[in-house]
Amino acid sequence: MTATFEWKICTGVDAATENAGSATNFNMMSVDAYDSTGTDYQTNRIEIFESGTNYSVEKWIRGLFSDDFNLIENCKIWHSAGTLSDASLDLKAGVTDSGITPTDGTSVIATNSLVDWDTEAEALDVQNGIMNTTPIYSLYGVVQLEIPDTVTETGDIGVQTITFQYDES
Repeated sequence: MTATFEWKICTGVDAATENAGSATNFNMMSVDAYDSTGTDYQTNRIEIFESGTNYSVEKWIRGLFSDDFNLIENCKIWHSAGTLSDASLDLKAGVTDSGITPTDGTSVIATNSLVDWDTEAEALDVQNGIMNTTPIYSLYGVVQLEIPDTVTETGDIGVQTITFQYDES
C-alpha cells in the first residue's frame, strides 16, 4: 500500500480554497492567490516601504494523503535550499491546525525566522495526530516574507526550496 501525496496551497477565507491537483511551486506576492506560473506575480510584487516593514501575504501549505496506507508519521517541513537575495529579508514560518484568512500584516503564526527552520534538525512539525485514515491532511505550514526598509537588493528573492518529509508504513 502506498499513499498518494499532494501539496496544497490554501487561499481565501479561513484558508479554505485549495489549488487543484498538487502544487508544484508558489510565489510570495502582495495578493492572496496560488500562482505557480508567475502570471499573478508579475503584477502583484511586494514593495519596499520607505520606512518600516512590509510583508507578503501569508502562504498556507499542507499535505494531503490519500489512497491506501497504514500510517503516516513524522511529517515535517523546513527550508532546505536557497539563499535570499538580500540579508535583510526574512522568510518566516509557523504551524497551525486551523485555517484563518491569510494576512499581509505581521503574521501571528509565521513567527520563526528563517535561521530557525532552515535545516532538517530545525524542521517544523506538521504531524496531524495519528494519521491512519484516508484522506487526511497534515497541519498547515504558514510562510511569509518579511521586507524591512533596510533591503538594498530589489527584485526576486531567488528560488527557495521547502521540503516536506514524512514516514509511511
